[in-house]
Amino acid sequence: MREETNDKVKSTISILKDLISFSIIGGESNLSIARYITGILKENDIEYYEVRDTAENKMSIHCRIGPEVDGGIILSGHMDVVPIDAQPWTKPGFSLTQIGDKLYGRGTSDMKGFLACCLAIIPHFKRTVLKKPIYLAFSYDEEVGCLATSELLQSVKSKYKEKPRFAIIGEPTSMQTVNAEKGAAFFKTTVFSSAAHSSEVRKSVSAIEEATYLVQWLLAKMDGFIEQRNFDERFKPPHTTLHIGTIKGGSSVNIVADKCEFEWDVRNVPSDAVEDILGSFEAFCKKRIDQKQEEFPDFNINTSAQFSIVPGLDTSKNSEIVKLVNSFSGNTSINAVSFASEAGYFSQSGFETVVCGPGSMEQGHRADEYIEVGQLRSCIVFLEKIADWSKTDNKVKKNYEKV
Repeated sequence: MREETNDKVKSTISILKDLISFSIIGGESNLSIARYITGILKENDIEYYEVRDTAENKMSIHCRIGPEVDGGIILSGHMDVVPIDAQPWTKPGFSLTQIGDKLYGRGTSDMKGFLACCLAIIPHFKRTVLKKPIYLAFSYDEEVGCLATSELLQSVKSKYKEKPRFAIIGEPTSMQTVNAEKGAAFFKTTVFSSAAHSSEVRKSVSAIEEATYLVQWLLAKMDGFIEQRNFDERFKPPHTTLHIGTIKGGSSVNIVADKCEFEWDVRNVPSDAVEDILGSFEAFCKKRIDQKQEEFPDFNINTSAQFSIVPGLDTSKNSEIVKLVNSFSGNTSINAVSFASEAGYFSQSGFETVVCGPGSMEQGHRADEYIEVGQLRSCIVFLEKIADWSKTDNKVKKNYEKV
């Protein structure tokens, strides 16, 4: 069995090398990497479905391996990555470089390592007489707001007569079981005013000054969560965070700014609703608008969502999926993470969901991103145990040895 596992790891590295060569940044067409993946599915005689965007230049993919019966497991990941621009890479970003046990390249951890494992294990899944199906579901544009997830899930639910029960999202967790994630939301706020000479600053409203009041409100809101000790100790930090990512405005030092915009995000613990935070912020903005428009009719504030709100994940620690995934990985603990992923969407769609995948988010999104070969091996063994579970009576196994 170990020799067979070694062969799968070699195959995984070979596939990962190919996947890394596709420099598909979130928001860009992903047809090239999608065609590569569907090519592997065709080679293994697996029927698959494409979920296209309206422009027909992006697509998600999903397929089923095994019988048409309820209770299967979805293995899911995304095909896009974040840019490498302006990062101090010392190795090629979009070609795989191996140094010892480390495999360098954009997406090795987040999360093409998991995709490569899933694709390399397909022949093993095909040889196994599965009693429960295993599904693969790969999306696009996860890195720019999980834009394709809802449509992918709608297609999964409509294309199969049976209903999958479980979902494992293979984001990098060092093969630890994650049952809770913060949600995420991204907004742009723009302040509009009218220009004036800076010597007559009070004859207009500086959009930059007004933007600073709004930024201070957002930061005070986060301080309020801390002061009220509205904590969820599973997360680090244990409270909802509000963060100002960009700000720009004004045209010259001696002109009162007539426009200023800033982008901000919310990372919320399950007990805090993004909608409530946004509602409170917009109420404050409305007060500022009412105060200023009496004297300065051009004044206005607009806040728009950059993407749909990404739901958090809060799967019960006593759920069957947590027990299963811990049995597959040999773990006894569960964890929470502060990043958001597609997991919340799967949970909202009725699947018992956890996050578990090879690599570490400490390497994700950074220069010289890498994954360790040992992590890929652990993931392959994990997937082999999923196949073992699927060909048996599907009871939770208590005695898997640790990877």
